[in-house]
Amino acid sequence: MFTSFLTPDLIAKIRHTSQDEPRLILRDLAIRYQVPEGAVAQALPLDMRRFARPELFDFVWQEMTTWSWVTLIAITAGMVLEYGGVLPKGSHGHGMFNLHAPDHPLSGHFFVDNLGAICFLSKPFMGLESHSVQFYDQQGAPMCAVYVGRKGRELIVEVRQAFMTLRDQVCIFEEEK
Repeated sequence: MFTSFLTPDLIAKIRHTSQDEPRLILRDLAIRYQVPEGAVAQALPLDMRRFARPELFDFVWQEMTTWSWVTLIAITAGMVLEYGGVLPKGSHGHGMFNLHAPDHPLSGHFFVDNLGAICFLSKPFMGLESHSVQFYDQQGAPMCAVYVGRKGRELIVEVRQAFMTLRDQVCIFEEEK
């Protein structure tokens, strides 16, 4: 995927930094080491990340629409957009995956032809257990992320379990480097 950006030395630095500074998000590490966010995710230890093939997008998205509560985050140069709730179903058309459902507050278009990787990330955030499905384009830039939902500060147990089940179902086996 994004191995052209990674050397053994950089992998070691990213792992060391993520352990020593656990509050840093992938974006911070990508800026610090001047590599795409997808490369940072790929450099993390296997217990923090697993990757699924982009061809599994439809299946992954469909499964996530059954989860009772998620937070979808999309970051642009000018804002961080967050949506909390159930994800809408979608369908392909005009070269995109179109999010749509009657009376659903979230709609939009996903450029799936540019999808490069799907990462199941398990990295603490602000000292709390956190799990997300990260979507990266072919250059390793983030497209959006879908986080396991919370009630207060606690993960929703059944959504956490659904994340783990889906991760184990779709992710490819990788050897630790």
